[in-house]
Amino acid sequence: MKPLIALVGRPNVGKSTLFNRILRERSAIVDPTPGVTRDRHISPGEWQGKQFLLMDTGGYALENDTISTAMLEQTMRAIQDADAIIFIVDARSGLTYVDLDITKILQRTFKDKKIFFAVNKVDNPQIALEAQTLVRSGFTEPYFISARDGSGVADMLEEVLETLPCPEGEGIEEDHTIKLAVLGRPNVGKSSMVNTLLGTERLIVSDIPGTTRDAIDSVFKRNQQELTLIDTAGLRKRTKIDAGIEYYSSLRTERAIERCHVALVLLDAQLGLESQDMKIINMAIERKKGVVILVNKWDLVEKDSKTSKRFTDNLEQQLGNLGYIPVVFTSALTKKNCYRAIDIAVEVALYRRQKFSTSSLNRFLQETIAMRHPSTKSGKELKIKYMTQIESGHPVFAFFCNDPELLENNFRRFLEKRIRESFPLQGIPITMKFVRK
Repeated sequence: MKPLIALVGRPNVGKSTLFNRILRERSAIVDPTPGVTRDRHISPGEWQGKQFLLMDTGGYALENDTISTAMLEQTMRAIQDADAIIFIVDARSGLTYVDLDITKILQRTFKDKKIFFAVNKVDNPQIALEAQTLVRSGFTEPYFISARDGSGVADMLEEVLETLPCPEGEGIEEDHTIKLAVLGRPNVGKSSMVNTLLGTERLIVSDIPGTTRDAIDSVFKRNQQELTLIDTAGLRKRTKIDAGIEYYSSLRTERAIERCHVALVLLDAQLGLESQDMKIINMAIERKKGVVILVNKWDLVEKDSKTSKRFTDNLEQQLGNLGYIPVVFTSALTKKNCYRAIDIAVEVALYRRQKFSTSSLNRFLQETIAMRHPSTKSGKELKIKYMTQIESGHPVFAFFCNDPELLENNFRRFLEKRIRESFPLQGIPITMKFVRK
């Protein structure tokens, strides 16, 4: 396992800015509003050949509201999980009662942890001089840094990594992990679903819409297959997205779709498929990702023997030509079909990678043309001579013919339907290219 470094401190001391600085990318949302980061946010990092995991935390706060309490619980779990802790304070505001409270907890409760004291926002010599008074916190060797411009960060990180064990076989290896993005509108149960699958309160769960803001990664194994669940902020209509935090949350969700293999799109069973759900599904399809629809909160629906069939039939009608997407009725609360949904998603991911032999594809082509010869409006004959699969991250089929412009849309749809009937491609968008031979 790669060593885990946790960034800990009260809200708005610059943890997320330092997180992005160390990773050299804008991975965490940064905003002057305190409490932007809520869940633990873990990303892999590399520094001078050493690999590690970096964890941003929600911050330690004294407020007694539901979100603050959950953030505090997540921070405590982060400290327990970490191999090393970087405790961050704000040089401009000096030590606060909250900082001192965190100091006591770290020194008394987590004596076995390697703790590094970082004084952030030291942007000029005058602030550096004033920051010397912070030594009274009990840490004798503070690191004076500026996460914003990077000064002091490299020296601190180098010393942090020197104290940590190097993972065996360190180096860049091919990643065989299947990445599943958990998507949906706000408050459909995405974080609850992830927590159910992980068997732990990994993410903050609240009935307040918008609790999750970043896209959060969680790794687990099922049937010897390593999986990464990416919990995301709920996607709202663009007109309802405020500038700032919600806008960047939306961008993070779109990025999560970009890097996943399969999108798990959660619907609210009581509301059914709505326009925003279709937008999310189409975003995944346009990016050629596998898709599985999870009809969540199924336990709240009054049912008879035909309820699920009626719901499925209505859903297929709404999906139209996306009817190849598998549908699973789930409940994160009762755990109904949650792991079955994961097993189906793994199948979809594996189907997405599969390669079909050229000989089997051309046998299929001959049989299909024998069933229905491609007709054209011009009267000129369309001759499809050959079919093969092009190397790609998703199934791409090339058809070599005498004139691609003769192809009619109805025959293209017939051909795609036949491909899906003949090959295991459930939940996967395919691409068909027609090339002049």
